[in-house]
Order: sequence, then structure tokens, then C-alpha cells
Amino acid sequence: MRLRRRSATPAIVSASVAGLIAGATAVAVADDPPEYVALGASFSAGVGIPSPVPGSPSGCGRSTSNFPRTVAEEQGYRLKDMSCGGAQTRHLTTSQTAGQPPQFDGLSSTTDVVTMQIGYNDGNVYSGSIADCSQTASGSSQLAPCEARTLGRYSAEIQVTAANIAAAIAGVKDRAPSARILVVGYPAVYPQQGNCPGRNPFSAPDTAFLDRLEVELNTMLKTQAQSAGVDFVDTYGPSVGHDSCKPQSTRWVEPYTNPIGALWLHPNAKGHQQVAKAVLAALD
Repeated sequence: MRLRRRSATPAIVSASVAGLIAGATAVAVADDPPEYVALGASFSAGVGIPSPVPGSPSGCGRSTSNFPRTVAEEQGYRLKDMSCGGAQTRHLTTSQTAGQPPQFDGLSSTTDVVTMQIGYNDGNVYSGSIADCSQTASGSSQLAPCEARTLGRYSAEIQVTAANIAAAIAGVKDRAPSARILVVGYPAVYPQQGNCPGRNPFSAPDTAFLDRLEVELNTMLKTQAQSAGVDFVDTYGPSVGHDSCKPQSTRWVEPYTNPIGALWLHPNAKGHQQVAKAVLAALD
């Protein structure tokens, strides 16, 4: 007698189909790379570092060798680089220039990782302090430092910026509620002691003042990150000894005079690699 093969029951068929669908969904999820949004100004964009990102907004200076791209490539992230040279925290929510929308436009509920390196331009702390401190003769250590001339203005601006950073972090949380947020500090632009008259137009006291301002800025950023319960990435500590006064083979930041491969007093490609290394260590 021939045995008739029994047909699969509807329950078994349904379970099999459900399993196939679940497997296909798992594969689709696994193949969908995490979304990474980079917010920031010139130190994040990599202004002056070859080569510019094709199609990026004119004037933003995004480099294909900036730290966000290194992090994205290393981690397999899908990058939305919103950084733009000259950005202030207000440009997170307002357009900065033609073709550059508010940086927060890059955020959404699907964002997984956010780096934010911004604040140095608020209150004109970065450019203003450089302009003020370059007014003294760089070769003399006896001249009154620009700290005395500026009467604490830049330190006060940094404290005002603290509220802007707190609001920025809250804004990221609102727009990307599932994202891991990393506030990235600034690497050491100036030496902690001495100066380099042939490279930077600052006296030794003024160089020390500029370095202290950057330490104040980084301390403020760290405080705001910790208060908001997000990560702070220290890039200053690892970069000490690699500032703009060091030889080309050693420095991670280019000097004011004759910069090579980056904007003056900004991180070069090597500097961006080191910032990426710090961000990757924080992510791990």
C-alpha cells in the first residue's frame, strides 16, 4: 500500500513563513549600518586638509581626511557630516551659509551616534583672542600679556557659551533620542610653556594665556557633558607636546606662519587621526 504524504498543517506553514520573515528582517537590520552625525566647526570639518569632500557646501571646508570620516570608516557607520568652518552653536538651529542648512537637520530618530565639537567660535573666543594676542611683539616675554588688556572678556564669553552647549546637548537628545552623544574637546593648539616667534606671532605670556583659555573651554565642555549625562572625549591631554610650535614631524596642529596641509592654528591630517583615535577609544 502506498502511503500518502501528509500535507503540512497551516500552523507549521505559518511558523515556517514567520521564521523566514524574521530571518530576512534580521539580515536587513544587520546590513543596515549605524547612522553617525558629525556636528561642529572647522576643527571637526578639517578645513584646509586635502582633499575637500565633493559636493559639500562652499565655505564649510569639509575634508575627506577629517576625524568624522576616519571614525565612520573604522566603525562601518553611515556618516552625515554637518560640520562647517566658522560655525557657532547658533548654527546648529539656523542656516550658516548657502547650501548649509542648520546642522540639526542631520539628526533624526534613526541617528545612532553623534559627535559634537563646537563652542570655540562662540563669543569670538578663538579668532578674537588670536587677533588681540598677536598685537604684541612675539619675540618679547616682558610685554604685558593680552590677558590684562582683554580684562577677562574671553573667560566670561566661555562661561556664557556653557548655556549654549547645554542647550545644544538637549537639542540633540530631543531630535535623536536613541543616539549616543559624544562632546569632543579641542586639541592643544599652543604650548603650555614658552613660545615660537618664528611660527606664531605671540609673546610667551600671551601664548600661555591662549593655552589657558583653551583649557577653560575644554573644562567647560567636559562639565556640560557630564551634567547632561553624555560622553566627553578629551583630545587636549593626548595632544600635549604636539602643538603648533613643534616641528612638522611632531605637530598635530599647524602654526600661524607657513602652515602645511591645514589651516593655520588648526589640526592637520595627523591631528585628525589622533582625534579619531580618541573618539574610537570612547566608543569602545
